Amino acid sequence: MGVGTHQLTIQSGVLQGIVAQVTIDEMNEASTYLPGGMWLVKGMWTYSGVNNPLASYQNMMVFTCWMILFLGVAVLLPPARTIRSAVWRGMIPAALKDAAGILRAHVENVMGQVNAGDDDDANQNSNANQEKEDDDNKHKAKVGQLQGKCIYHMNALFDGTLAKYTIFEPRLLTNPCSHPPECTAYYLAKLSMLVARVSSASVGIQLFTSREFCYDNLSSGVYSNAADNLEVCAKALATGNAGLLDGISYVNSCSLSSGGIAGEGGEDQNSLKDEDAFEMHHRTEEIAVMSRKWLRAMSATGRKGDAHSDDKDAGFCSKESFASMLQNLKPWIRVHISHYIHLFQHLLAPFRKSTWQSLMDAESYDFIKLIWCIKYSMGMVFLLVISVYWPAYRTDFVLAADDDPMKVVYAIQNGGWTMVAYCFATTQTAEGTVKKGLLRMAGTVTGAFSAWLALLACESSTFELEYNPYALVAWITATSFIATFIATERGFGARIALSNSFGFGPIYFVVTQILIVSYVSMIFGPESRDEVIVNRMVANLLGIVMAIVLAVIPPGNYGGDPGHTRKINNFHWHSVQTVVELLISCDDVADELLAKNIQTLDSLSSKILRKSASMQEITVDFEKDAARLQKMTCFKVDPRIKMEIGKITRDIYVASFVPRLAAKILKGESRLLLLEKNGLVQQRLKEIRADMANDGIAATSQTTKENFHLPSSDLPDREGRDDIDLLLLTIQWLITEMRGHNEALKVIGVNRCGVYQNFNSK
Repeated sequence: MGVGTHQLTIQSGVLQGIVAQVTIDEMNEASTYLPGGMWLVKGMWTYSGVNNPLASYQNMMVFTCWMILFLGVAVLLPPARTIRSAVWRGMIPAALKDAAGILRAHVENVMGQVNAGDDDDANQNSNANQEKEDDDNKHKAKVGQLQGKCIYHMNALFDGTLAKYTIFEPRLLTNPCSHPPECTAYYLAKLSMLVARVSSASVGIQLFTSREFCYDNLSSGVYSNAADNLEVCAKALATGNAGLLDGISYVNSCSLSSGGIAGEGGEDQNSLKDEDAFEMHHRTEEIAVMSRKWLRAMSATGRKGDAHSDDKDAGFCSKESFASMLQNLKPWIRVHISHYIHLFQHLLAPFRKSTWQSLMDAESYDFIKLIWCIKYSMGMVFLLVISVYWPAYRTDFVLAADDDPMKVVYAIQNGGWTMVAYCFATTQTAEGTVKKGLLRMAGTVTGAFSAWLALLACESSTFELEYNPYALVAWITATSFIATFIATERGFGARIALSNSFGFGPIYFVVTQILIVSYVSMIFGPESRDEVIVNRMVANLLGIVMAIVLAVIPPGNYGGDPGHTRKINNFHWHSVQTVVELLISCDDVADELLAKNIQTLDSLSSKILRKSASMQEITVDFEKDAARLQKMTCFKVDPRIKMEIGKITRDIYVASFVPRLAAKILKGESRLLLLEKNGLVQQRLKEIRADMANDGIAATSQTTKENFHLPSSDLPDREGRDDIDLLLLTIQWLITEMRGHNEALKVIGVNRCGVYQNFNSK
């Protein structure tokens, strides 16, 4: 065959009968073109061989396995340690100090109220009254600031997410004969969750600040003691000195396994419980125990022979040491299989009845998510179909001269790059897709231009590839460093990820530049430089435009839609209603359903934490994805959404606390007062039920009494009285908060190109 294009029929092999178009140029280089069809689609799934370009499915699986391996190795990189250090030396100590500050401010305020009667006679002049008012305002401002910080810490440490990112231990593969340590990331995650709960409890204690009946319950200074312990733990963690924990004043010893209080001296225990309705002493001692466990595990000398060590009897090369090493390996192995587990769960979803039922629930947003997935799949299928079955698109979607022998190659690659760009420009939200698409456009264009400059400046006939490889490496290194620096967050955020606002722009700048330089310098050569760059850029821009167009076609999954946040709030509302109904249904001490209801309440507490955490994670992810390029007017996310998400995250702990406290009351003697027919508590619960049922979460007015309090004569011990008061007060506070969230979310709309649309009719 000579120079030109030739038609050849393949006589054997898997492509037997297919007519191939072979083009030979003047340089005696050949290129082959095969027409598309169903045989090609079938072959993509059935062909094998890593060197077979048509074995798409098998090669994609090989590529996926390598990518998963790289992701698994990525968690072994040392920078994760800097995140861990920032969490346990910075974030957790700061949270503990702020929680201690709230406790001290609470005690100061209570003591001030107790002494107010003694000071009234001495403060009759206006100057003294003005000074007292100024002091009160300063105190309120201080407490408000501390509460804001505690809410921030609670959101940052929620569910131990940051700690879980630091799963890798540098000593992960330590010789088992040297007795490897525990997997401390679990300890740090547990410590983070305990601190988050203490932050939540410290904020909740402010509910009692204005309650007169609580003032006489602080005579023992239990909250002052808790504040001291929190500050000691903060200092020990910040300095890494476990010895400081020896100075903690334990009011009682706590049992982590049972979650209860174990100690000597029944009278002291009962007195302590009377004075600490929030069990703050137990919470702080849990933190102290976990802090010691964490610091011991992180200490090279504290793992063996330590007075507080749990594994002093474990020998070298023992069964225990090998088990410890395997325990450390589990998280790393889980990284590799978690992708398949996640995929398998999605494959099972269509076969669950609950999946189809959720499509009918407007609050679930599952139908919108289904439509979003269908739109994405339709876009990918459309691009694939026109690449295979539309000859004009398959052969003419290219920017090259008609006599360019590489024109067919460019056209085939353009179809593939269009699908890749479409795939990676689409995110889980409409706003995120539009903004990521724009960032990818900017990164692609600037990256292509930088690659063109590099190829132009580094061309040299003295090298085999006709490019100076050292100059190309230097160029790519310098420009990639600059782009990465620009995309990196400042401060603590630099330890975690690139900028959420505009990080994708520099990422695609680097990727586009490297790909173009590699393609031209190693495959196509200097003569094809301009064509490769232009076609790569145009193909990507087409895929990006396709993603943006489909994203804005309704219905869309909008991350700025307050409905995602409202869904969590409504779940808390229904959960509280369930608790109230259960407590009213148990209006007889001898009720045979009492034990079952106690179990139901305990299960409900766990369910609230689990389900709310899952919904909160999705909601935060949607908001974060949609909130890119916040300075962009079009598709801007209302900043109040993030604030409401933070408040509702705080409510997760409070909502789970309600059924847990109710179960505790039903287990104790105080249930006699709680379940008394026509008693004050049952009357109050029925008022709350009527308020929730009649007015609903959309009510804006308070219809029930805010300052309900049981008289001391109704219950001999203060513990039961305070628990019931705390339960009713917390329920009422939650109702007020949930209605406030609902009201705030009503006025938040979804921004579509500068026009806010409200979807609160859902």
